Amino acid sequence: MTFGRTPVAWPADPRSRAALEQYAAGADRFGGPNADLRGADLTGLDLRGADLTGAILPGVRLVRANLDRARLSGADLTAANLSGAELARVEADRIQAAGAALRAAHLFAADLVHAVLAGADLRDALLNSANLIGADLRGADLRGASLRHCVLGTVAAPLRLAGARLDGAVLTGAVGCVTGAASVGGEVVSGPGLSAWLRARGCVMLGS
Repeated sequence: MTFGRTPVAWPADPRSRAALEQYAAGADRFGGPNADLRGADLTGLDLRGADLTGAILPGVRLVRANLDRARLSGADLTAANLSGAELARVEADRIQAAGAALRAAHLFAADLVHAVLAGADLRDALLNSANLIGADLRGADLRGASLRHCVLGTVAAPLRLAGARLDGAVLTGAVGCVTGAASVGGEVVSGPGLSAWLRARGCVMLGS
């Protein structure tokens, strides 16, 4: 896949636009900690290794963008569209991404510690080896997602799954703790029942 350097639409904030223009002109990588990128369409943009720590990105389009190894800690991605984006090994701890679209996104070995992904669309996403300690996936759609060998959570900071849809999710080798009720095949499963369902799919459940 070929990734570009020029946004489809520029952000409204002048400083953030200037930083993106500098990158588009040939800078090694985009450095925009705390950048305000609201209003931008970054579809297909090559942002590998970008520093977007604390960036303001609600509603921003990052469809099929390359964010491999990018730094997004503490960024606001509420309702952003990252469908099909490359997010392998991204540092995304403490992101606010409620309602974000991450369908078929590649999140291999992503750091999602205490990430807020409530209501996110993660259908067919690849989350293999991701760190989900303390992540909030309440109401998230994980149908068909792959979570092989990911860290689900700890006893002190379990993965929050209340209302999440897990139909067809692949969980072989996942390890950790979860809390809340999940929807599986139209049925709500929680507590020991959810733990048993996860174990039957190759998870190692701790503290239960």
